[in-house]
Amino acid sequence: MIWFFERRHSRLHYEIRRQTDGHDYELVIAHPDGHQEVEHYADPAALLERSIRLQRSLLAAGWQPPGGRQRPQAAG
Repeated sequence: MIWFFERRHSRLHYEIRRQTDGHDYELVIAHPDGHQEVEHYADPAALLERSIRLQRSLLAAGWQPPGGRQRPQAAG
């Protein structure tokens, strides 16, 4: 799964994927300047928690989904 964000004229995305060996997971952040950060997770719950924290921190820093669309809030 890949999430895209924009801020002014910059783009950033991050991806959640299986490691190439197929046992654990990676969260890969691709920064606007081209460098990447790779975080490794064996626990899917920890990975999901990190993804949520990352999305919140990006939104708080002014990053938005392409076109400025906010993700719909769950009803309830």
